Amino acid sequence: MTVSEQPFYFRATVKLLLTSLIIAFLILAKNILIPLTIAVFFTFLLMPVSKKLEKWHFPKVLAILISIVLAVAVFGALLYFFYAQVLSFVNDWPVLEKTILGKWESLQQFISETFHVSRIEQTAWITTKIKENASTGGVLVLGIFSATTSFLASFSLIPIYIFFLTFYQDKFKEFVKLITRDDKTGHTLMVVKKVSQVSQKYLMGIFLDVLILSVLNSIGFLILGLPHAILFGVLTSMLNIIPYIGVLIGSTLPILMAFLTKDAMFYTLAVAGVCFFVQFLDNNFITPYVVGSSVSINPLTAIIVLIASSLIWGIPGMVLSLPLTGMAKVVCDHFDSLRPYGFLLGEEVNFSEQEHVQDKVMKKFRKKN
Repeated sequence: MTVSEQPFYFRATVKLLLTSLIIAFLILAKNILIPLTIAVFFTFLLMPVSKKLEKWHFPKVLAILISIVLAVAVFGALLYFFYAQVLSFVNDWPVLEKTILGKWESLQQFISETFHVSRIEQTAWITTKIKENASTGGVLVLGIFSATTSFLASFSLIPIYIFFLTFYQDKFKEFVKLITRDDKTGHTLMVVKKVSQVSQKYLMGIFLDVLILSVLNSIGFLILGLPHAILFGVLTSMLNIIPYIGVLIGSTLPILMAFLTKDAMFYTLAVAGVCFFVQFLDNNFITPYVVGSSVSINPLTAIIVLIASSLIWGIPGMVLSLPLTGMAKVVCDHFDSLRPYGFLLGEEVNFSEQEHVQDKVMKKFRKKN
């Protein structure tokens, strides 16, 4: 008796057990899988560059190395720019500290007058809480340091992964041909190509989106005179990569900075207005045009995937969740047995219409090949 002929509860139990094993594997092997997944995305992104260099008669190895060096140089320049902004913030901290202490005294005065809790009682309560969390804080700092060290060690392998993934691309293509039936080989290769196009478009779109938002946020904050406007403009835009949650955290930071450093409430509201306006532009004009519909996942699926990925892979999982889900949807859409799942993941309303679109894509691909 095959698995498909077994009773429903048996099949459901097998699927549940298999899902549990996959989740356990993803958690236990995350230090390997997260850098490898990022490397796969960047391999898809850099592959056109290395192919272009090969057309210009560069040796394959040299073409791949040049594409990786260019990517590392761009990333390093962005990292240095962000580091310089953070360093400027640290240097100005003594001045900011005086302003924040003044705000804190005003807040203490407000609490004392409104809730009749004296400053001595407030200070005693805060001191008690600090003592209670001192030991936990030490363990937390040690854990963060250990995790950061492990994180950097794992991520240093990304360029190596990218090199070998690009170098052996023909071998992977041949592997796909070997494991698929002759009549399905062309279809499978088309799906792989479509997945790579989705990742390329998503990564380029996200990079341009962050760049545009950084400029818009920084200009708005500079006009309002927010301290370290460029730092908060870039930080807000970078956190926007994390769906839903990143937008909230990214907007809170400059608003809090305005509240702590400016006397008039108008500045805080104005900074909040800049964040809201830029986010409105991003949602309605920038993202649809720049990123497009490369990852057409419905909001319910996006939220569920975001929460699940954060529990499994933390912040990297939150960043990678949407493109991975988009890639999974592409795979589901192009295989008959998986199309209902692709329909469930996406924003389509009519299943028959989705099938019609997929048939048109297939016919177009066959004509080209």
